[in-house]
Amino acid sequence: MPSVRVVFFASLKERIGQNEYVAEIALPLSIGDLKHLLASQLNQGSVLLEKGIQSSIDFEFARDADMVSETVKEVAFFPPVTGG
Repeated sequence: MPSVRVVFFASLKERIGQNEYVAEIALPLSIGDLKHLLASQLNQGSVLLEKGIQSSIDFEFARDADMVSETVKEVAFFPPVTGG
């Protein structure tokens, strides 16, 4: 089964209790599906289902409907970003 490196940043890292996780999952699947899968696999993973959680696929911003393919090396999740 393919594996994908999943990275958590900022407050997500602290709330989940780890900065990365290697997910062995059936691909392809959407970012939204990956969030739900991780929510069930990780302690405090349900934080990924909160409104505003952002993601990227191989360093490009992604939306919940975007697909994680077998060629993807890394998916990252991070809390909403505010600017000023």
